[in-house]
Amino acid sequence: MLVKIDIRCHVQGDVVLECIHLSDDFVGEEVMFRVMFHTAFVRSNILTLSRDEIDIQWDAKDQFPKDFKFEVSCCFPYVIVF
Repeated sequence: MLVKIDIRCHVQGDVVLECIHLSDDFVGEEVMFRVMFHTAFVRSNILTLSRDEIDIQWDAKDQFPKDFKFEVSCCFPYVIVF
């Protein structure tokens, strides 16, 4: 299953993405996983991370299949050339 979310937000530098699960009453929430990266390390506008490369609670790793992947697709408004 693939879920795409277009936030239409320009980011630069350190980024933290947090995926949460809301309870049925939309009051409680539980962090499923967290991803932290710096935009300078994103090549070809795509960052793909495996299950072992994302921050998952120690007791929740079995909830994600071994082939789980998290992909961030970025569209940077400019390119920095060194």
